[in-house]
Amino acid sequence: MENYVSLIMDVEKSRMYPIAQRNSMQKYMNRYIDCLNDLFRNDIKYRVTFSAGDELQGMFFDVTAAVLFFRLFEMLMKPVKIRAGIGVGEWTVKVEEGLSTQQDGPVYHRARQAIEEASKMQLQNVRICSEKDDILVNHLINASNVLKAQQIYMQNIVLVILELLYPFAAAGTEISGEEIAKELLNIKLEYMIAMRKYNKADGHRPESFHMSEVMAVSPIAIDGKIIEPESVIVKKNTAFMISQILGSTRQNADSIMRRGNANKIRELDFIALQYVEKTYGGDIWK
Repeated sequence: MENYVSLIMDVEKSRMYPIAQRNSMQKYMNRYIDCLNDLFRNDIKYRVTFSAGDELQGMFFDVTAAVLFFRLFEMLMKPVKIRAGIGVGEWTVKVEEGLSTQQDGPVYHRARQAIEEASKMQLQNVRICSEKDDILVNHLINASNVLKAQQIYMQNIVLVILELLYPFAAAGTEISGEEIAKELLNIKLEYMIAMRKYNKADGHRPESFHMSEVMAVSPIAIDGKIIEPESVIVKKNTAFMISQILGSTRQNADSIMRRGNANKIRELDFIALQYVEKTYGGDIWK
């Protein structure tokens, strides 16, 4: 029987946020999710939607796409912390015209188990649960967490820009998301301005991006081939392109990239994603 992939996400310690901040967070979460659903439309069986409170849920055709969706959403939502569970298995209770929240089966039970496990761990915020031995892959997809957690505002912004300029793309996925990339950056800016009252120590924040300078999206394929990551991660003229978007100098953009470990984060994530695709990709689950 064919297997599917369920993604469940929620906000860590959501009840600790003031009501006004939670309402603002949910508004931007909804806007992000709409864009990401469009960006990943070819990989999604049921669009990601709110299921209860701050929880989000959706169904994907493959594991790599679900990890990629969570990974980008997590970066966009910083400084708010997001965790996720990814389940792989059969989809047995089917409501074809319904939402993801109306479906059920082992694929959803495993996603629930995965996010519950993640909530109990200090070093992992996303886990995969399948019939395989998932220990190594769960370690790899969380390997960059410490570096991401150390990033301050502008370092996170630069990482998001890098992700939108050179997105990792699941094998066989066609990405033509330049307009969506611009929209996500606009939402990110609005979101961080809205969060300013709650995170006053985050330092300098730009009031606008030079969106006309966003270049065409150039995807990096995740095809399960374990190759030297630097050969595909490190791009020429990246600091210059980022400086144009930020309206700053190339030297400043380069400094933000280095201090925020942007290329190292992407290197670790590239290897993790390739291993995910190698382990779970293709027709292996059918």
